[in-house]
Order: sequence, then structure tokens, then C-alpha cells
Amino acid sequence: MPDTHHYTKSLIEDTVRLEAFSDGVFAIVATLLVLELRVPALEIVSTRIFFHALVELIPEFLAFFFSFFVIAIYWVNHHHFFQSVKQSDWKLLWYNNFFLFWLTTVPFTTAFIGRYYQSVVPVALYALDMAMCALSIMLMIRYVFFRSRLMHPGFLESQKKTEYRRGMWGVYLYLGAAALALVYVYFALAILIAVPILYVVPRLLSTGIE
Repeated sequence: MPDTHHYTKSLIEDTVRLEAFSDGVFAIVATLLVLELRVPALEIVSTRIFFHALVELIPEFLAFFFSFFVIAIYWVNHHHFFQSVKQSDWKLLWYNNFFLFWLTTVPFTTAFIGRYYQSVVPVALYALDMAMCALSIMLMIRYVFFRSRLMHPGFLESQKKTEYRRGMWGVYLYLGAAALALVYVYFALAILIAVPILYVVPRLLSTGIE
């Protein structure tokens, strides 16, 4: 008779497949970003026209560069977060899928803002997309930190609360940027640029075990 207990236990105790799937999605999203950079179709070929066409692509290239930077920050923080997770369950899998869903919308909003970076709707939509990415990963972190027993033992409760509050600031700032885009687009853009810098260096939780 097969050992069903061992089979079930092996399914929930490792995060290898979850992380492998997530890494694949991160890679696809990063690739899709660059596919939005299209070679300009020119009827007349000359150095001046080439230069002019490349100058017109600068906003789209900057949008690609910035979103790639944001995706990279999410990947680094996602990787470091899972170093504290000892096992997964079906709820964690779906929290992670919810985060990945919003991540996959970034290429679309990036292309939109890259083409119309001075317009209210594209900037507000990009800010809302960033807010949903941040909120979805924070929902996953909250579940692991406070509503499950999936973490390795010994992590300090006070530090988990501090890190959770720190992460939620990104959600609030992105929502603020979406609202400000309705009033002053460039102020919203400044917030969008500033927020990711706060999370470039992930903060690993320390344990209370000596």
C-alpha cells in the first residue's frame, strides 16, 4: 500500500516548483518588455532620419529600462523572501499566482506609458499596476508572516511587523501616484521613479536564535 502521508507531505514541504515557476514567469515578463521596442519603419533612409527616429524612441526605451529595473527588484526580493519559507501550501501557491498575474501585466502598461508618458490615463494605469503588484506580494508576505506556519522557526515577530509595514509603504505611494496623475502627471512620475529605489536592497529577516 503506498505511503500517502509521505506523498502529501512531500507535496507541501518544498517550494522548489513554486520558485521555478515564478522564475520562469519573471524571465518571460522581462523578455516581453524588450519586445515592445520596435525598429522604426522609415520610408527614407539617412543619418539624420535615423537619429531623429531613435530620439523619438527614448521615452519607450526609458520605460523599458525602468520596468526591467522594477521587475529585477521584485525578483531579488521574491528570492530573498523565500529563503525564510520552509514549505508551501495551496494558499501560498495561489497568493503567488495572484502576484504573478499582476506582474505579467507590466509589459502592457510599460508600452502604454512609454508611448504616452505625458498623458493622465497611461500614467495612472501604470501606477495602479505597480500598486497591484506591490499589494499582491504583500498579501503573500502577510499570509506567510502572520497567518501560517510556513516560515523557518526563530524569526523575530517585531522584525516581521517592521518589514511588513515597510513593504506596505510601496502600496500606499503607488496609489498616491495614481491619484496625483489626475492632477499633475510629472509629480506622479517622480513618485514612480522614487519608490523602487527603497527596495533595491532586500532586508533579510534575522532570527532570535543565537
